[in-house]
Amino acid sequence: MDPTTYLQFLDALPPERRDVIDRVWQHIRQHVAPGYSEQADGKFLTFKTGDKWYVALTNQKSYISLYLMPMYAHPELKLLFDESGKKPKMGKSCINFLKADELPLAVIGQIVGTYPANTYPETIGQIRQDHKAGRGA
Repeated sequence: MDPTTYLQFLDALPPERRDVIDRVWQHIRQHVAPGYSEQADGKFLTFKTGDKWYVALTNQKSYISLYLMPMYAHPELKLLFDESGKKPKMGKSCINFLKADELPLAVIGQIVGTYPANTYPETIGQIRQDHKAGRGA
């Protein structure tokens, strides 16, 4: 059965990953901008608005992945991350880590607190239009 609650999600994790994921997700919960709905399924913890992911956290085979879509949507937010001094393995919006201490949690809190749910879908829609028109990343 796929987990449907946060606690079920945690219980389904390998024991050595539970505290790390709990610490990171609790920090995100404390700082996420207003209006997002929290969801847990068999693979991801997410904050969404409608069907649009804002933040997601998942356990992978070799690491834990945190997806910060605001950082992808607004590259200037990545600068905050880059200036933090922490250097985990990352892509445009995905950060791979094994320990919470590898992350700049204060910066992550700032990033997830940036865009309220009522403005985020329009922002993502515009980015997708720009990308299709060849004006974006």
